[in-house]
Amino acid sequence: MSSPSSIRSSALHWGQACIHCRRRKMRCDGTRPICGQCSRANRAEDCQYKDSQGRTKMEVLEESISRVESRIRELENPQEQGPSVVLSDPYLINGSFSDSAVPPMGYDLWTLPEPSLEIKTVLIDRFLDCASEYGFFLNVSRFRSAALDPSAYYSRPLPALMTTVYLLGTFLSHTTSSIFYEKALLERALTDVSGALSNNHHPQKFLQTIQAEILLSYYFLASGRFLEGKYHVTTAVSLGLSTGLTKIRSDRNASTCPMSILPAPQDAIEEGERVDACWTGLILDKCWAVALASVPNSKCPSDIVGIQVDTPWPLEINDYENGGFPSSMMCSFTIQNYLKGAPASGGNEMSTKALHVKASLLWERATDLIRNWKPDMDEQEAIDFYASFAALDGLLEDLRSSLPVPDAVPNPTSVKRRTLFVVHNLTYAAVMQLYGLFAKVDKESKGKVLMAARGVFRMTGIVPHGLSINPIIGVSPTFRCRVSIIHSPYCLLSDGLGFRWSSPTGGIGCVEGISLGTRPCQKRGNGTFRYL
Repeated sequence: MSSPSSIRSSALHWGQACIHCRRRKMRCDGTRPICGQCSRANRAEDCQYKDSQGRTKMEVLEESISRVESRIRELENPQEQGPSVVLSDPYLINGSFSDSAVPPMGYDLWTLPEPSLEIKTVLIDRFLDCASEYGFFLNVSRFRSAALDPSAYYSRPLPALMTTVYLLGTFLSHTTSSIFYEKALLERALTDVSGALSNNHHPQKFLQTIQAEILLSYYFLASGRFLEGKYHVTTAVSLGLSTGLTKIRSDRNASTCPMSILPAPQDAIEEGERVDACWTGLILDKCWAVALASVPNSKCPSDIVGIQVDTPWPLEINDYENGGFPSSMMCSFTIQNYLKGAPASGGNEMSTKALHVKASLLWERATDLIRNWKPDMDEQEAIDFYASFAALDGLLEDLRSSLPVPDAVPNPTSVKRRTLFVVHNLTYAAVMQLYGLFAKVDKESKGKVLMAARGVFRMTGIVPHGLSINPIIGVSPTFRCRVSIIHSPYCLLSDGLGFRWSSPTGGIGCVEGISLGTRPCQKRGNGTFRYL
């Protein structure tokens, strides 16, 4: 045990404790990012320390907000202000554009002050901590390096993408004072992205614009602004199709497939970003079509030649960094072959990203199939329906049985664990969607639904409490599958993808992790349960 003298010697000087410990007058060891006292108290947020000028990072951010508000007032009342400094777009080379071709003010001119390097680092790192949950498909290390390196003049990410990342970094900070900054950043991001493809020589303008659109989609959907979110989903999917992201390494004749407008990738990592962009857009489109009870923008599989996906299944991040796909590999009909049970034509169909694609695809197909069911189908309709039902059930069973437990995945990372958490939940959601309609009248269907419900419940302890999870887990208002497991004295309720145990007294024990709009139940005198 440490002696009192050693404890005293390790104590911090006055004023160096974290804000939380100072307010409670507790001894602080100064450990970063979370001190010992706060760690033992299971505080979800990192500790805040004052800098050499006596300010916390949040106070620095608030000062930046004040500067932004001041700049907004200047822009609203230009006649009251002196001339301001304007920076030109670095991608306009040698004045090659005439005055008539000058891009819109909102995009090419930095009309709001550039955040300091410290604030940029905080916001970017906050976002990157859970970037994969919001559809970020670019290489993380390359993006961070280009975004924070002052000398990376021409490789710096598009303003539209940078501002959107700042927006999400602020959004994920969950602080009251950040709301004003968030509003200004949102307006700026929307202005930037609307002109991101106009008169710009950025080497990755198409891919980074798609990335910005996907991030904005997730932002709006996570904020409950579904109409705006759906608009940006449609834009992202349309850009992906028009730039040829669905035809990467296609082995079909160029006359039957649209040519990609993207230049050849510089290396395996850049090609991997494009492959991941294709599948990230499909995941976004399919999942949110189910959650919002709308029609997806892309039909899979499609009879339209230009829309059929030939892009190979995505690899893990480290696979791209280690060389990516074999140079001679070509692919075609990736989704059609999977739905038919044919062998994979390329890629790694068991990567966590590929599993995410499959779960999203099957969830949407199960929803669409059940939507078309009706009790008075004629003989041919019934034959077609049950043939599709059996095929989909087989695919779901194959996927479910092949899913690794998030904690047991090879070379585990937080990204893989969180992705597999979502994959398991989407797969079980698809099972419940497929069988839920028949669970009240068919014993086998009821068993399938209960199996899926228990499976989701087991998943709730996989991801540590406090981590950000893909917003699709929290938004599925049209998917209602309430399940009562009659196992006195408790019952398990499921509503969408969330679960709670309810005791006979009506007390609720909320499982740490995900809990969505579930309703408590109470045991009646006759042994049945009712919703409260």
